[in-house]
Amino acid sequence: MSAVLERPPVPAAPLPVPPRYHFARGTAAAAFLVIFAGGMVTSTGSALAVPDWPLAYGQFFPRMVGGVLFEHGHRMLAGVTALLVWALAVWTHKDDERPWARAMTAVAALGILAQAVLGGATVLWGLPPQVSIVHACLGQALFALLAAFAQAVSPWFTARPRAAGRPWLPYALGGAALFVQLALGATLRHTGTALPWHLAGAALAFWAVSRAALQGVQSDRPELEGPSSALMGLLLLQVFLGFGALAVRHLRLLSAAALLPTAHQALGALLLALCAVLALRASRAEAS
Repeated sequence: MSAVLERPPVPAAPLPVPPRYHFARGTAAAAFLVIFAGGMVTSTGSALAVPDWPLAYGQFFPRMVGGVLFEHGHRMLAGVTALLVWALAVWTHKDDERPWARAMTAVAALGILAQAVLGGATVLWGLPPQVSIVHACLGQALFALLAAFAQAVSPWFTARPRAAGRPWLPYALGGAALFVQLALGATLRHTGTALPWHLAGAALAFWAVSRAALQGVQSDRPELEGPSSALMGLLLLQVFLGFGALAVRHLRLLSAAALLPTAHQALGALLLALCAVLALRASRAEAS
């Protein structure tokens, strides 16, 4: 997580760091916690522990025990994160004249509302797989968007001009491959099918992301070298977690049945966000 939200390298003449940058980083971190909590809801089979929505048994604060702890805890975290996202959008619209910055936060604000509706639909409609899959994918895309926005409003990013060419492309392609893989993983978790496709997607995503990471490590740019090394290390860890999740699934290792698949899902979201951050860093010119 620190690799995604770490501070960019400090320029020779330090620039003032706006409070909105710190707020954006905190909002992205909150979104990551929501993803992990949502993964635990699925892994523990707690999605229908609370049969109504948006309340829980007609209450705002029911007894947080058993599956209610996972499901309603996830809802509460999501509600706090939604408030943070909307505050970030209002703040950006007020203080930032750049259209792309306003657009990013507007998309995030609308996306978090869509997430709430999708989350409610999964409960009220009895966990339809299609809705659950879209809910999972949108949550991870929103986290990547928020992490990218935090990078894009950093003083380091705004102080540099665009780089020549397309050095960001390998990271973008790696992120695209990861998103497809995350969608296949969500399909596997919510339908029990698509395992061969998920394994094939894993090979493609590993190739695309490792290629991007290698480019960054060899770039002689400090702002890319360290995070790209982290990207490669996290990618290798993701492979081991994937095999662990398969073992849990097929050997019925109940002691790890919730944690391993959830960690695998959350790390996938982290890899996607890191690719987005690195694509933005690569898009700026090297320090002169």
